[in-house]
Amino acid sequence: MNITKFFCLLLFWGHFVVLSAQNHQSRFEKIDIQHYKFEIHLNDTINQIEGIATISIKFLQAGSDITLDLVEKSSNSGMLVHSVKKEDNELDFNQAHNKLVILLNEQAQAGDVLDFTIAYSGVPADGLIISENRYGDRTFFGDNWPDRAQNWFPCVDHPSDKATLEFLVYAPAHYEVISNGSLVEKKQLENSMEFTHWKEDVPLATKLMVIGAADFAVGNEQNYQGIPVNSWVFEENKTKGFENYQYGTKALEYFSELIGAYSYEKLAHVQSKTRYGGMENASCIFYSENSAISDRIPEQLFAHEVAHQWFGNSVTEQNWHHVWLSEGFATYLTHLYVQHIYGDEQFKEGLKQDRERVISFSKQKYAPVIDTTVQEYTRLLNANSYEKAGWFLHMLRNKLGDDIFFKGLQKYYHDFRNKTALTKDFQLVMESVSEKDLDRFFKQWLWSAGHPVIKVSWGTETTGKQIDNQQILIQQRGKQLFSFPLEMNILYEDGSVDLVTVMIDKTKETQRFQAKTTTGIKDIYIDPNVKLLYELAQ
Repeated sequence: MNITKFFCLLLFWGHFVVLSAQNHQSRFEKIDIQHYKFEIHLNDTINQIEGIATISIKFLQAGSDITLDLVEKSSNSGMLVHSVKKEDNELDFNQAHNKLVILLNEQAQAGDVLDFTIAYSGVPADGLIISENRYGDRTFFGDNWPDRAQNWFPCVDHPSDKATLEFLVYAPAHYEVISNGSLVEKKQLENSMEFTHWKEDVPLATKLMVIGAADFAVGNEQNYQGIPVNSWVFEENKTKGFENYQYGTKALEYFSELIGAYSYEKLAHVQSKTRYGGMENASCIFYSENSAISDRIPEQLFAHEVAHQWFGNSVTEQNWHHVWLSEGFATYLTHLYVQHIYGDEQFKEGLKQDRERVISFSKQKYAPVIDTTVQEYTRLLNANSYEKAGWFLHMLRNKLGDDIFFKGLQKYYHDFRNKTALTKDFQLVMESVSEKDLDRFFKQWLWSAGHPVIKVSWGTETTGKQIDNQQILIQQRGKQLFSFPLEMNILYEDGSVDLVTVMIDKTKETQRFQAKTTTGIKDIYIDPNVKLLYELAQ
């Protein structure tokens, strides 16, 4: 997700407790959603939708009820459930406090897989955004992150529960409808209506399950290793839009070679009304409306959202507090894409810019990357989850070396492909491939707040006119004591240069070394190769 266009909304999430850094509900131990089939009816006159959800549920424990998330009808918005059935049998249910509790007529046993059909209707308060584009044309776009899917369909609205899905959309025929997965069927109906059926056979988290319906022009048809790739832009923007969206397969090719095979059946780049700069919905990325008409080339935005197809989509953070496993990965992979396409200088410049964002954010909020105190999840979309987490990966790469780092990245993707993971899972993978204990490294950069704040000064030790030793004093002045290697380029008065690496793990570190020159130090350049997240003390 790119948050250029992001604005915060206050989201309510009740009945949760923090357990092992994960928001947890007992129902996650009771049921596992296997498949969703959503029949959605859209229209041109009112914002009310009609829905029929068929949900296949596996019982992990014996139980006589099921709890799903669904925002209930209140005032002019929300969903009202009309009926719940198992096979042809009507079931009793309760709908309150944004929960749908289904009561079984007989107890289900552990291992049972049962299908439930829920008929409902209402005006989405959020999640499915029904609005107009800049040309006054009506549009429909799913926009679910973090837990807004429950505003328009019943589900377990949590990233830990992934399922396959289908969308069967009935809409006026002038709309083109895009969704996750492969197009199964599209046909004309009576009364100028059209039926579109999309099916995703790879399990997804609900944050990624979307539809988009608008007066689209579809173009930029490409193919990468049998994966169809195209662009969907508003009809009025098709010339400029197709030009801006020309990067359809570029990042797809690079990340497939770097990390592993792409998981999904297609890749659609879609102009939309998402609140974010981009939203990485699996196989159909939604970009902001301006992305198709801006004169600013959106290549890095494309790279960021495509990177999410591997990390965030296929490998999904098991809860929101570990969102760095999505956003930090996409941020750093975008830098790697820039390095691959445009070279080291642009790569380093991007890292320097990110470092400044991290420093600036730390002065607004001093918090770790994994901040389990946050309950309003949109506040996790910050420089810690993006830029600091990206810097963590960069420093891990420098610590382990390229061969081990990328081997670990590939193994992590392989082991958790189409599953969910926590930070500890990634740590264990990197420890296994490197044969190193990385616990201190992970704790100080991800679980602890802040970054090194350092001051460097220098002098000489002389015997008469002879310089015997150079002396450099390195001080940590931040709230937290860090352990890290510090590279320095030492420029002497005679123009010669030394590259020196000092291991820092104290408040003050004095480094003495034999001078290679008879002249004193003229200047010291900290971190010349851009390897460290740090701040210079004022």
